[in-house]
Amino acid sequence: MSASYTIFFALCFALVSYLFFKYSDNNVNRERVIIDSWTDFIKPPTKQFQKLSVGVNSNIDIIVSGVSLLKALNISPGKKKNNNVLSSFSELQETFSYYFARGSAAERTFADQVVYQKIIQAAETLRDVEHFIGGNAALMAKKASSLFPKLIIHFVGPVGPLLESLMPKSIKIPDSCHIPKDEIHLIMEYKIGEKWGNLSAPVANRFITSHDESNSKVVMLEPFFESIKVFQPDLMLLSGLNIMDGQSQEFFNERLTKLVTLLKDVPSSIPVHLELASMATKDYVKLIIEQAVPNVDSLGLNEQEIVFASKALDGPHHDHFDDDHTGQPEIYKISDIMLWTLKTYGKSTQRPLSRLTRIHFHSLTFHIIAVEESAWSNVDKATAAGAQVAGLQACNIAKMDENLVMLKIPLKFKLFTGDVEKEFDPHNPVITWKKDNYYFVFSPVLVCKHPVKTVGLGDAISATGLMFSEYHS
Repeated sequence: MSASYTIFFALCFALVSYLFFKYSDNNVNRERVIIDSWTDFIKPPTKQFQKLSVGVNSNIDIIVSGVSLLKALNISPGKKKNNNVLSSFSELQETFSYYFARGSAAERTFADQVVYQKIIQAAETLRDVEHFIGGNAALMAKKASSLFPKLIIHFVGPVGPLLESLMPKSIKIPDSCHIPKDEIHLIMEYKIGEKWGNLSAPVANRFITSHDESNSKVVMLEPFFESIKVFQPDLMLLSGLNIMDGQSQEFFNERLTKLVTLLKDVPSSIPVHLELASMATKDYVKLIIEQAVPNVDSLGLNEQEIVFASKALDGPHHDHFDDDHTGQPEIYKISDIMLWTLKTYGKSTQRPLSRLTRIHFHSLTFHIIAVEESAWSNVDKATAAGAQVAGLQACNIAKMDENLVMLKIPLKFKLFTGDVEKEFDPHNPVITWKKDNYYFVFSPVLVCKHPVKTVGLGDAISATGLMFSEYHS
């Protein structure tokens, strides 16, 4: 064999060995491959939304270390208990401990205003206290504004002096929204591995509590829908029903009935997205799914909310999260619940008056969007964009960095009950499938190793997924 052939085969062998080493399962940097795949894949829709209406909850978030605040209040570690409404230091300790041990996001109303004010006063004395825009609606408006600067955004929610100074100037806020004093919500964050007594947080997350008059009574509901007639948006984002969790059954029923009446008057040409948030009252969640959800086009929610909704309505896998569960949700169980929700409450031949054609599920480790295909397009890009923004916002970075994030989904999984187990390919991180005439898209999240801020991630994700979607009325 000539020397030239020997050199040629040697080079080929070296190249093959290099590629095998680089892309073998043991050595490939999956995070880098996923980031590159997303960069090539994500594209905005051909027809973008131009005018966005957002309402109805907004406030100031005071963000503190949850454990540091409890120590400042001289609250000692104790038993774990899931209280639906908080009225005392002991109930705060019990409920925080319950969700801290699970690493689950949760939100609870504080019924006692005097005790709540003592907690806020203690929070303000902490060294690392921070003040931010809060409320699902305000956070979604902020994210949409940063994503698409040319987008015209009309926001309706209770806006106090500090919140007004923090809101982007490009967002239009009617004078009727101004209130003399900001509503304050307390965000008690914790890091992965953080200790509280004998408990250890399995992931970074947050516990939220508030005593809120304006949002809890949804005072901006009617002004929000009234403004739509003048503004004439081509997309509506609605949230804040969760703040009514501490209200009486009579009050909740009255406001929900009013919401449904107002939703029925929204033209079908304007898609309406409803963003859910953590609630504790099963009957209230049941009513929202049965009455409000069929009157919106799109629904956004996380793992706790989707499983709690299934439990409230006796849906599939409603026992998925028991009291000792600390792991991530199983992919096939989530997609099963999404399919059941669309088939039970979505638009179909059995429910022609329902508007629901889209669900966006988001969790710490993966996202799934399911749609009725004739109503929505660019869904695969929207799913990837939503998953990407989760890592960007959690790490507070402008560009994804594989050294700051990690893939946490199992590398083998089923997409739905009855599916054959699949092996994850980082070169093709966005997976699509059809099930019972619905189109599903899955993408993993690259989880931030050292998150800067966890609050507002779901709102940023839902806003991003919507803005990258295209609606066909």
